[in-house]
Amino acid sequence: MLGRLAAALFLAATGVAAQNTTSKHDYVIVGSGPGGAPLAANLARAGHTVILLEAGDDQANNPNISIINNFNPAASDESTRWDFWAKHSEDPERELKYEHMVWRKTDGSFYIGLKPPAGATQLGIWYPRAGTLGGCAMHNAGVCALPADDDWNIIVNKTGDKSWAAENMRKYFVKMEKNQYLPAGTPGHGFDGWVATTIGDTSWTNGTNDFKAMGEQIVKVTGGDPAKLPELAAKDMNALNPNRDQDTGVFSLASHADKQGLRSGTNTYLKATLADAAKYPLTIQLDSLVTKVLFNNDAKNPTAIGVELLRGKSQYSADPRYKADAKGTVQQVFANKEVIIAGGAFNSPQILKLSGIGPADELKKFNIPLVKDLPGVGENLADNYEGYVLGLAARPLQGGGAPPVSVMLRTPSAPTKDRNIYSWCTSFSFEGFWPGFPHNYGPAQYECAFVHMRPKSQAGYVRLRSANPRDTPDVNNRFFEHGADQDLTEMADAVKTLRQAFASAPAGIGPFDELHPCPGKNQNCSDADIKERLKLQAHSHHPTSTCAIGAADDRMAVLDSKFRVHGVKNLRVVDASVFPIVPGAFPVCPTMMLAEKASEDILTGA
Repeated sequence: MLGRLAAALFLAATGVAAQNTTSKHDYVIVGSGPGGAPLAANLARAGHTVILLEAGDDQANNPNISIINNFNPAASDESTRWDFWAKHSEDPERELKYEHMVWRKTDGSFYIGLKPPAGATQLGIWYPRAGTLGGCAMHNAGVCALPADDDWNIIVNKTGDKSWAAENMRKYFVKMEKNQYLPAGTPGHGFDGWVATTIGDTSWTNGTNDFKAMGEQIVKVTGGDPAKLPELAAKDMNALNPNRDQDTGVFSLASHADKQGLRSGTNTYLKATLADAAKYPLTIQLDSLVTKVLFNNDAKNPTAIGVELLRGKSQYSADPRYKADAKGTVQQVFANKEVIIAGGAFNSPQILKLSGIGPADELKKFNIPLVKDLPGVGENLADNYEGYVLGLAARPLQGGGAPPVSVMLRTPSAPTKDRNIYSWCTSFSFEGFWPGFPHNYGPAQYECAFVHMRPKSQAGYVRLRSANPRDTPDVNNRFFEHGADQDLTEMADAVKTLRQAFASAPAGIGPFDELHPCPGKNQNCSDADIKERLKLQAHSHHPTSTCAIGAADDRMAVLDSKFRVHGVKNLRVVDASVFPIVPGAFPVCPTMMLAEKASEDILTGA
């Protein structure tokens, strides 16, 4: 088996599998992340010939990538890293107040901060993505959290397709999951799937140590019984519970990783499929930057027939190893059945636009022939807002490190009955992303980071900078463009709740010296101060919705409920860009679930 696997990967990496300038398969899938990888494996396992095109290479043996706890080094590893430079608003002055703004110094190195040296060029806010086999599931923190039921049901409401109902979507989670922390047969979970899920060691909740003391304070301020910390730290946050979306307090943190701490999901499922090449007709072609979709010659009924790509290492300028003069070889790959784009919320809309699908005015600006005018392509960019309470204890924390506990909150300002904040707390520092992140404040650091769910503004965009497919697009999240006061109030309420745990820390651990959002030991900043700080320093890394599903009469909808591009035949998009809103707090497992749904839709002829 290992011999066949090694041979398959060698062929894909060297190009021997595609010596001709063209090849043909039933399905051509672009992108190997949480959308594309499961879909490619499932279609191949159903007997279809599939070629999966990935712009990066395979780094599964790189410990920075394979070990889930190395997610900080993974995001900075040049072997997988794609650098996108985003904006948070249209206001240049506001942008310059972001503490982790990135600049390129005259010697080529980065400067991060508010006072760049002379001659430095402003790059933007660092938004790392992963160009490697497995996509962004290979560099994330690995949290596998299901979204609220209403996040699925919104697609039912938009399209009338009841197959998106939450009770139906759960079956895809059961199908894909290989749960390794609950008794076999626990309802609502799977135990034979392709993505392992685990939780961290909870032994720290016993005995006497500073992490236990802080955990008890977090339980207390969220309305629980501190004596039940050991039970709560192992509580299943993905339980099949009719009241799950309203359930608050402390939970375990589930990861898409196995018991050895290795990443599980996209890369491992592809490798398992390749391991039986005689049975499953899957071809993986690495170092293949898709530049456009190819269509038939019927302008009235455009039909996708294949893709064009550049073959070669580091062809995309987001890759820090990119060299403009190292141009790849042009290749075309054709599909007997369909082309499926799974490049993620930044690259899927870019590929569609380069192919002539998108806002007509934008395409005209770059002399791209129009195939289909779809104004929603690249618009409606959505993302969670992220913030944190970070402080230094009065002394180094004792008792050894502890994995984070999850904290689910419903703030008093929440607009629905559902919880609206996902937090995780332990001794660490996470203040957003910049090259070389994070700062390490030493053994006294303690943080409760949090994700704000269901943000009210989806005003961001991904737009072309040029018609050159090697250029990265223009990304602007346009944070707080709409509903700012509501969102900031919810986030400020989360800060005030989490801060209570810091303030009530036992003597010796406390008093904390707060670093964010209000520096100092007095914690006396006003609500307005907290909101302003959150607005200027909020960060994110969960982009969605740039190719959103919606009804045919919705001008901004890009896809129908079966992932098909409106007005174009044999072309679908299957990745996080299809969600009308951000699904919960972490999109990775929901995206894997929709890949399972897309597999079923395609295989049943939908």
